[in-house]
Amino acid sequence: MPTAAFVTLGCKVNHYDTQVMREALKKAGYHLVNPDEIADVYVINTCTVTSIGDRKSRQIIRRLSALNPDATVVVTGCYAERRPDEIKNIQNVALVLSNKDKPFIDKFLNGLMNEVQNETGFYPCITSFDDQTRALVKIEEGCDSMCTYCIVPHVRGCTIRSRPIDSILQEVQALAKNGYKEIVLTGIHLGAYGKDFTNGSGLPDVLKAISAFDGIKRIRLSSIEPMDVSDELINEISRLPKCAHHLHISLQSGSDKILRLMRRGYTSSEFENLVNRIRLAIPGVGISTDVMVGFPGETDQDFAETCDLISRVRFSRLHVFRYSPREGTPAAKFPDRVPDRVSSKRSDEVIALGERLLREFYSGMLGQYADVLIEDTREGKDNLLAGFTSNYARVLVVDATDDLVNSIVNVKLIRLEDDHLIGMQSLKDKIIA
Repeated sequence: MPTAAFVTLGCKVNHYDTQVMREALKKAGYHLVNPDEIADVYVINTCTVTSIGDRKSRQIIRRLSALNPDATVVVTGCYAERRPDEIKNIQNVALVLSNKDKPFIDKFLNGLMNEVQNETGFYPCITSFDDQTRALVKIEEGCDSMCTYCIVPHVRGCTIRSRPIDSILQEVQALAKNGYKEIVLTGIHLGAYGKDFTNGSGLPDVLKAISAFDGIKRIRLSSIEPMDVSDELINEISRLPKCAHHLHISLQSGSDKILRLMRRGYTSSEFENLVNRIRLAIPGVGISTDVMVGFPGETDQDFAETCDLISRVRFSRLHVFRYSPREGTPAAKFPDRVPDRVSSKRSDEVIALGERLLREFYSGMLGQYADVLIEDTREGKDNLLAGFTSNYARVLVVDATDDLVNSIVNVKLIRLEDDHLIGMQSLKDKIIA
C-alpha cells in the first residue's frame, strides 16, 4: 500500500481542501502517515498571503524532499497558484497543482489527468475531518473585495461562488453521521455567501438549515468581514441555540486614513457601532479580530488610533500581522513604507495588548458555567483535556476523562491560568451532547 503525508499552511479553507485530498487518496488506496515519517508521496498545501508563508512553504518542500529523496513531492495551494514555475524549479518537486486541481490529486498522480474543468471550487463531500474534533465545511469560494494589500483574489478568484445549500446539507449530514458535534463554516469571503444567487438566500439561511440536524450541536462561523454582518445574521445567531456566540470580524486598522488606503469599505466608528449592536443582541459574545500593522503610510498617530479602538472594543482575541508587500497588489507600490524595526515594535505592542484583553475577557467569565466541546488534546502543566466554549474561550477541564472526548460538557470556570481557563464539571448535566 503506497503512503502519503500532508502538510498544510494558511487558512481554514486550505485545511478543508487538504481533507478533500486526504479522502481522495484514501479512496485510491493510499495509507496516510505523519509528515515526519518516510512516505511515498508528500503533499504540501501552501499559503502565499505573506512572504513568510512563501518562505515556510519552500522550507517544508526542501525538508520533505531531503527526508525521502525518492518520494513524489506534490505542491499545491495559493503559493503554487501564484508562482508555479518558481516551485517547479525546486529540486524533487514532481507535480504542481492549482487550487481547482486538488480534488483530483489521485488522478494526477496516476497520470490519468492533465487538466481539470472545475471552476466552482467545490468538491465531492467530505465525510470526516482527520485528527480534529471540529469539522470545517467550505461553503464559499472567491473574493471580490480587492483590498489593496491582499493577493487572495488573484489566487482564489475574484468571482463569488456560493455552494448550494443542498450540497452543504449533504456534507453536514455525513459529518453528523460520523459523530461530529461542531462544524465551522468557512470560505474565502464567507459573508458574501449567496451574493451570486438569484433566490435571495444567504448565510442566515445556511445557519437555519443546518440547525435542523439533530447530530450537530454547535455551528461556528470562521472569519467574516464587518460589512457582511447584517442585523439578520446577528438575530439568527442570537436566536438559534446551536449557533456559537463568537464572531471573528476582521478590523485590520483603527485609523480611518489607513482603512481608506486599504480599501476596506468601512470606518472605525462603523466597526465600533457594529460591535456594540452585536453585544446588545448576544450577551457574553466573544469577538476576535485581525489587525495589520506597518501598512504603508501608517504613522505613529494612525497606530495610536488602532490601539485606542482595540482597547475600546475589548476584543476577546487578536491575530496580529505585519504588512507584507505582495507583488501584483496596489499597496506594493505605495510610498512611505514603514521600516521593519518600527512594524516589529508595533506588532509586539499589539500582541501584548491582545494578551491583556484576552485575560480580561476570561476573568469576566470566572464563576460562570459554560459548555465545552472536549478535544483529544491535553495541555497545561497538569496535562488536562482541553476544549472551547461557545464564545471561543479555551478551557482545560480538571476532571475530564478520555471517554469524554468529542462530548460537550458543562463545566464551572474556576480560575485563570496563563492563556486559558480552568474548568471543573458541574454536578448537574455533566454531558449535554
